[in-house]
Amino acid sequence: MNNQIIQTFIASGAITEFALVSLDAANAGKVKITENGTDKACVGIAQRAVAAGEAVEVVTSGLSRAIAGGNITAATDPRLKAVTGTTGKVETVASGDFAVCRMIPNINQTTAADNDQILVMFTGPVVVEP
Repeated sequence: MNNQIIQTFIASGAITEFALVSLDAANAGKVKITENGTDKACVGIAQRAVAAGEAVEVVTSGLSRAIAGGNITAATDPRLKAVTGTTGKVETVASGDFAVCRMIPNINQTTAADNDQILVMFTGPVVVEP
């Protein structure tokens, strides 16, 4: 069973492995690192690091690795959004943010700290956190 939908895009700038990426309004059809939790243009998670102008595979729906941007506890705060800045990391949602993915814990990883790789289910920005 395939649990990912992967689309190839062209990077408008450097993108790190497992970074959240968004459509770049200044460069039609290209993607860039997602810069904040209110970005409705977030389309997925880059599967490898690339330089500007290179092709990058992006999980647009399904399971992927992501990089934690702070402390995350799957049992209490599993819904995640983009960290403000140009890191492409994920963190717990706050009011007014779009949750774009959910941490999928396992017996060995129920929490995460900054820079940890975590398993997430990417769903895209569909609901604003109240």
